[in-house]
Amino acid sequence: MRYPRGYRYLAYAALVASFFVVVWGGVVRVSGSGLGCPDWPLCHGQFLPSLDPATRIEWTHRLLGIVGGLSLAALAIVTLLRYRDRALARNLVLVAAVLYPAQAVIGAITVWLELPDTWVTLHLANAELILAMLTALAIHVRWPSPTAARQSAAPWTWLALGAAIGVFVLLLSGAYVRGGGATTACDSWPLCTSGGPLPSDGAALVHMIHRYLALAVGIIVLSASYEAWRRRREIPGLGPLALLTAVLFVAQVALGALNPLTRFSPWALGAHPAAASALWCACVGMVALAWQPPAGSRMTVRDVVALTKPAIMSLLLLTALGGMFLAAHGVPPFGLLAATLVGGALASGGASSLNHYFDRDIDQRMRRTAGRPLPSHRVAPEVAVAFGIALNVAAFAVLWLLANLLAALLAIGGTLFYVLVYTLWLKRSTPQNIVIGGAAGAIPPLVGWAAVTGSLDLPAWLLFAIVFFWTPAHFWALALLIRDDYARAGIPMLPVVRGDQATTWNILAYAASLVPLSLLLFIIGAAGIIYVVAALALGFVFVGYAVRLVRVAERGRRALARGVYLYSLLYLALLFVAIMIDSAVRL
Repeated sequence: MRYPRGYRYLAYAALVASFFVVVWGGVVRVSGSGLGCPDWPLCHGQFLPSLDPATRIEWTHRLLGIVGGLSLAALAIVTLLRYRDRALARNLVLVAAVLYPAQAVIGAITVWLELPDTWVTLHLANAELILAMLTALAIHVRWPSPTAARQSAAPWTWLALGAAIGVFVLLLSGAYVRGGGATTACDSWPLCTSGGPLPSDGAALVHMIHRYLALAVGIIVLSASYEAWRRRREIPGLGPLALLTAVLFVAQVALGALNPLTRFSPWALGAHPAAASALWCACVGMVALAWQPPAGSRMTVRDVVALTKPAIMSLLLLTALGGMFLAAHGVPPFGLLAATLVGGALASGGASSLNHYFDRDIDQRMRRTAGRPLPSHRVAPEVAVAFGIALNVAAFAVLWLLANLLAALLAIGGTLFYVLVYTLWLKRSTPQNIVIGGAAGAIPPLVGWAAVTGSLDLPAWLLFAIVFFWTPAHFWALALLIRDDYARAGIPMLPVVRGDQATTWNILAYAASLVPLSLLLFIIGAAGIIYVVAALALGFVFVGYAVRLVRVAERGRRALARGVYLYSLLYLALLFVAIMIDSAVRL
């Protein structure tokens, strides 16, 4: 069903207004006018202050923000009153309506903290997400109903999604270049005058990495545009949008080159981020036109969330938090904490999505996993791959730009180890799969520690060892519960290969090893009395459960194995909570 012309124009107006807010925000940043109004929400204590150049630029940005907010508010009201039964339009508007006041709050904090790079980048990222919601809405109200040709998702659609994610990462890296004072570090193009392809100077190196990233993203964007252009007769509007996307990318590269060639003229500096935002909108629009679930599928938000394995993610994030608290000797800075949690969640979710893809044949043969989105055909395999890759690219960008490169490399290394070493090799070939593969799940504490310190020290490796030795006891308890499933799927888990009794003794060995291992944090002085009391109590209870599991008769083993499995989750969670409390109290 088509939308009335008035509603379509209202959606377009909200998009245009928000786009100008973002573009003028780039002018504010380039002109150094971010503190032209040093207070918030007023400007020098007034609504309309004396207008020196810096104040005029910043005040205009805020005025445009008000206009954009009012247009979005009007759009939200009309949508909820007249089109609340149209789920896609309603959800896009509601997400944008939530992000917009958050944008104002982030902007206020950015001003109050005097423009720290992390908050400025977060401000930009949130603004671009608002643009994405409104762009998708504009596409939807213009072409609301998919044609018959669009009812099956073509494999190339993941390329369009990858292009959008790549441009988003490129936007954030550009903000990092500006925030780090590296904009003028290279006064020539395409390479720096001195230093060659990889300059030794830090600022020049950051600048060149941004250019290399633009090259990689450009290949994806132009490939997606080409594939979209080839299918222009299948999907209304796709041809012009594909052409616009390609032209905008070329223009973006040209503007980037004109920055050093014009000796960083103000107009070139301002036009570069503006074109980047336009390119982002074009890529999002192309995804909105092209991306459709397979025919007959019932893919829901719940299915997409299920790809990320939220329960596992929450436990991994808790261990990363423990590493951050221990490294910071207390509560880490909020901005760094938020960035690490977001980046860690993206990496964990991306790795899980890829695991869903590679394990889909196994999952189909196991009762426990047969209802997952891929085996039940609610989500197409290429969606899981695209989603996993996109989340990991975003994770790397967030951690690199808002934490540090070491944390980003560790997170991606964890994903690669989990997918390539554990999922594709060890899981299907050896009963020791979870012993070696447990290294992937032990990476998050290292990420948390590295995000705070930029290095990996002995306490971080002890946290890694605790999770590493905890993993076999935890997963073998689960394997006892679903041994028949693993046997049916042909997975050589320990109970299938060596039997239940041998598995229980191995669980006891690993549970017992956790007691002295967990004490080492206290012995080296990294943790205090609260932690050591908790570690001893939790460890002895774990050993007690494992001893009972060894001694129980076969008839009661399954019920007790469930208890060991559930307690192992509680053990790790409470141990890392104890680390956090101990670190905060010892301030």
